[in-house]
Amino acid sequence: MLKEFEREPFEDLLDCGCGTGPMTSLLHKRWPNRRYTGLGLTPKMIEVARAKACANVRFVVGDCEDIPFEDSSFDVAICSMSFHHYPNPQDFFDSVSRVLRPGGKLVLNDSTGNALMVWFINHAELPLANLLHKGDVRIYSRKKIERMRQESRLTLEVFRNDRLWHLHAVMRKPRTV
Repeated sequence: MLKEFEREPFEDLLDCGCGTGPMTSLLHKRWPNRRYTGLGLTPKMIEVARAKACANVRFVVGDCEDIPFEDSSFDVAICSMSFHHYPNPQDFFDSVSRVLRPGGKLVLNDSTGNALMVWFINHAELPLANLLHKGDVRIYSRKKIERMRQESRLTLEVFRNDRLWHLHAVMRKPRTV
């Protein structure tokens, strides 16, 4: 993910599903003069993130499927290993598209796989994990992610399925809408 930010400057970054803030902290350490916002649904995790007290960083309790910020507020949105927790993923894509500035990008990292792997995880592994209250909803195939991305009017720049199960995608809001 860091390579994405070395290629292109940014000023305002939104970390969707930030948890306790590990990605935001890592990015802040690398680029301390940028502005960062972490957004997460769990107040206790946001409390832990806030305790890290970094300059130019704020952590907000909120829903990534209904992002509570003004239109065109961010140059970049990241979503690292939280997308599979969202019950309404199209709402996430639409909300991210709305808060990105024209030309802004979404960097999405999560789990995916071929059709058999996606089926197995969604029908066997995640139901078992949810017996332990993990909160996982589902993982998505490239085809499904492509449909959601298109619906939210984001263009695809990169889609990699690394290490059999890892998804890395970069999508961009058009410069003119």
